[in-house]
Amino acid sequence: MNLIRQTACLLTAVILLNCVIQGEQLLLEQLLQSRMPEETADREAFSLYAQTVESVWQELVYFPVPDSSLAGAEISFENTWMAERTYGGKRSHEGTDLMASVDESGYYPVVSMTDGQVEQVGWLEKGGWRVGVRSEGGNYYYYAHLDSYAKDWKAGDAVRAGDLLGYMGDSGYGPEGTTGQFPVHLHVGVYVPLESDQETAVNPYWMLRYLENKKLIYSY
Repeated sequence: MNLIRQTACLLTAVILLNCVIQGEQLLLEQLLQSRMPEETADREAFSLYAQTVESVWQELVYFPVPDSSLAGAEISFENTWMAERTYGGKRSHEGTDLMASVDESGYYPVVSMTDGQVEQVGWLEKGGWRVGVRSEGGNYYYYAHLDSYAKDWKAGDAVRAGDLLGYMGDSGYGPEGTTGQFPVHLHVGVYVPLESDQETAVNPYWMLRYLENKKLIYSY
C-alpha cells in the first residue's frame, strides 16, 4: 500500500473514531438529561445537580418495592418534588410517593435501595413508622408511612441493598399509631450531606425512574 493510500486510510479511521465518540457523548448526555427534572434543564443547573447527587447514583441498586409474581399489584409515582403539603403547616414535599394499586396496608414489601446501616427507626408524626438508612458515602435514604417492620430494626444495624425493611402502609399524620389519613403508599426521601453537619434533600423521582428496571421479584 502506497503512502497516499495509507494516509487516506488513517484519516478515514480518525474520522470514524471521532463520529463514534461524538455519538457516545450524545447518548450519555441524553441519558443524563432524562434523569433530571425539566426545571433544571439548563446546562449550569444540570451540572450542579449532577455533581450533588453523583455519589447517590453510584449507590443505587434496587427499586424499593419489588415486583409481584402475581398480577394486579402495581406501583405508580409522579414527580411531586416540592409540591405543597399542609399537614402541620404549609411546607414542601421533599420526596416521591410510590402509590399502591392495592390499597391494603402490609401488602407490599419495601426493600433497601442501597447498602448502609440503620440510623433512624420508629415513629414520626409526619412520617409514621419509618426507617432511615445511612450509606457509607454519607447519604441518607428515608422510607416512611410503613405498616410494619420486617424485623426489630435498631440504630446501627447493617443493611444490604435488597434487604427487606418492612411493609408499605398508611401510618402517620398524628400521634403514634395513627393510620388511615391517606391512601397506602411509600414515601421515599434522599438527603445528601453538606458542610457543617447539615444535609439537603434531593429529588428522588429520577433515581426511582432509573431503578424501575432494577426490581426484585417477590411472591405477594
